[in-house]
Amino acid sequence: MMNRESSPLIHKHMPTTSRRILTLLKQEGSLTADELARYLGISSVAVRRHLTKLEADQLVTYEEIQRGMGRPSFVYRLGEAASSFFPRRYEELASDVIETVQNLYGKEAVSAIFEKRSENIIGEYRTLVNGHTLDKRLDQLTKLREADGYMSSWEVGQNGIFILRESNCPIIHVAEECGTVCECDQVILEQVLKADVKRKHHLVHGDGACEYEVRPRDE
Repeated sequence: MMNRESSPLIHKHMPTTSRRILTLLKQEGSLTADELARYLGISSVAVRRHLTKLEADQLVTYEEIQRGMGRPSFVYRLGEAASSFFPRRYEELASDVIETVQNLYGKEAVSAIFEKRSENIIGEYRTLVNGHTLDKRLDQLTKLREADGYMSSWEVGQNGIFILRESNCPIIHVAEECGTVCECDQVILEQVLKADVKRKHHLVHGDGACEYEVRPRDE
């Protein structure tokens, strides 16, 4: 039997046995509870107790497979939610790609990429952000941004000014490498909200959130 003690899992808050089950399923593809028990050196009953919790959290899924003449076996594999429990290097890859494009084709090429990205996002958002007043558009936009991982919210400020706050940036590592990303992000907000947007605080600069003043645009 191969040594399965090492685990690449980055989440350490769950029980060790549950982490090892996820690691085994990642390595083997699919296993029954009895097979997991043999790998782990514990009882099948104990394994099933962990599997029940993991299934409830959508970290594992199972299907019945008929093997021979006996009763069907329950074969477990990783669920969709388990992908975040294993190391990923998407941010590093994105930074490397940006640097490579800049070295090959110059800063203008990088800017063109993010400008095109902004156009696509504006086109997508505009179909869903269509309120007749700025506060309604802010409400619609923040819901979209929240779904995209920005932890977005807004509130009414003073003198007819609104405050838009985004406590998370899902692409902050890219933004730290390329200031064009943040410039384009501000353009997205202005175009979709049909308002004047001014950034007052910036996550990239170490602030607790990206915070914007949003003013109704003179018609």
